[in-house]
Amino acid sequence: MDTLFNDYILYYKARMKRWENSNTYPHSYESEKAIYELVASCSSMEDLQNKADQFRALTVQNAIALVKDQEIFRKQVYEDCKEFIRAKGPAAVLEKIEEMRSDMELVEMVNRVHQKNSIEITVDQLVSFFYSDFVAMENIEVYQQASIPEEWKKESEGYAQDAMESGKKLWQETQLPEARNWQPGWTLNYDLLQEERHRRLIPINDIELEKKIALHKKYKPA
Repeated sequence: MDTLFNDYILYYKARMKRWENSNTYPHSYESEKAIYELVASCSSMEDLQNKADQFRALTVQNAIALVKDQEIFRKQVYEDCKEFIRAKGPAAVLEKIEEMRSDMELVEMVNRVHQKNSIEITVDQLVSFFYSDFVAMENIEVYQQASIPEEWKKESEGYAQDAMESGKKLWQETQLPEARNWQPGWTLNYDLLQEERHRRLIPINDIELEKKIALHKKYKPA
């Protein structure tokens, strides 16, 4: 056996061993094992070249196996974190992956699915308009509720009104049109704030959250 072909055998053996006993990459291990066994069954490079079609088919299955393992793992992580919108991407890939017959077909499908999912994620994250307005809303609450001398109340109320008007203008002229570029007719769904992926980002109790929602609906009305 020549040195170059022996190096081929060692290379594919090392690739197989990389995923041996891995709970995360079981499909990749079986695929790498099949490639290694094919290469190891040959006695020379010429012998392997005679099995080129079989080898090529195994490499396509190898790409599919790697993507399958990665997407299974991603889907599980997202579901464990209750990131259900992000989990839709891996789930969609896994639904289609057994239909793939070439590496290019696989790449195109994965890119198409994740591009669609990235838009879904962006639309879901538009709810962050709410908690990014916390500082502005807290300033409005101070202007409206602070205990101040009578002669300054009118001025304080004016600050609150100016802040409200500024927020409405930004919302109607900039933020809402930009959001609707991603999803026509989009409006802020406050119910999403109760879903864990968003609720864990809001460091206030439920009573204060409801107060902030009521204020935000006036601050940035649909």
